[in-house]
Amino acid sequence: MNRPILENLWNKLDPRTQEWMRANPGTVILPRSVTEALVRASGSPDSLEGVDRNGQLPLSPQDQTFIKSVAAASPVGHPVPPGAASA
Repeated sequence: MNRPILENLWNKLDPRTQEWMRANPGTVILPRSVTEALVRASGSPDSLEGVDRNGQLPLSPQDQTFIKSVAAASPVGHPVPPGAASA
């Protein structure tokens, strides 16, 4: 399936996307808008494996753990310093 990507792209994501992820730490499939933000951050549309025909991205267990750790590191509405969370 897909490999963990969020930790590598976290600092490249726009603050709204980071905020969405921190507000939704239990997500297992990213919606199209968030997947598009990951594509922009990666710089390559072919870099994301596992994007379905609806443009959604199922998360690996490692990515799910990373989102939960970022959400726990700082409450929603407060920025997370780069490198603050580590899965």
